[in-house]
This record gives sequence, structure tokens and C-alpha cells, in this order.
Amino acid sequence: MARPKKSTARTAPKAAPAETKTEAVVETNVKASVEAPKTAAPKKPAAPVEVVHLQFGGNEWTVSDLVERAKAAYAAAGGDVSAITELQLYVKPEEQKAYYVINGEANGSSIDL
Repeated sequence: MARPKKSTARTAPKAAPAETKTEAVVETNVKASVEAPKTAAPKKPAAPVEVVHLQFGGNEWTVSDLVERAKAAYAAAGGDVSAITELQLYVKPEEQKAYYVINGEANGSSIDL
């Protein structure tokens, strides 16, 4: 009987596919973390300064001054300025008075102009 011939061709060893995939994943993660930094959000422009002047009979007042004086009068009357949620100011220059209502409570409070 004849013997079968042995194959003389050698096969190259196969690379471990797990190693190749691991390297590719590591490279992808490194690239993602090295990307360009995020840009900062644009700054909003500053609010404009608003000053309202009242003039009557040779006198002049600013609204912000009258509001501060009304808050001071409210505090002097025993009110808590930090609890103010609403302030309404009625200016009557012909009477030389400004009437204020704080938190919806009108009790005849006024300041002299």
C-alpha cells in the first residue's frame, strides 16, 4: 500500500483577534478625549443703566431715589424691607408727596418730596 504524501507547506500562525480589537478600542477612546476643547458660551451684554428724572415747579427727583426713600420710610414704620415683593409708587408733585403701596397693603403711607 502506498502511503499518502505529507504536506510540506507550512501555515502561518493566526494572530489573536482579541488583541487587535482591544488596541483599536483604546485608540478610539484616546482620540475622543484629545478632541478640541469646547468653546465658552458667549457673554450676555450688560443691562443698560436706566435713570428716570421727574421735574416739576423747579424741582427734580429721580425715581430710584424716591423708591429708596419709600423703602426707608417703610422700614422706619416697622416693616421688613427684605419681605417686599411689590412696591407701587404714586408721585403727586403738585402736593409735594409720593404715596407708596407695599405688597398690596395701602395704609396712607407717603413721603415728602
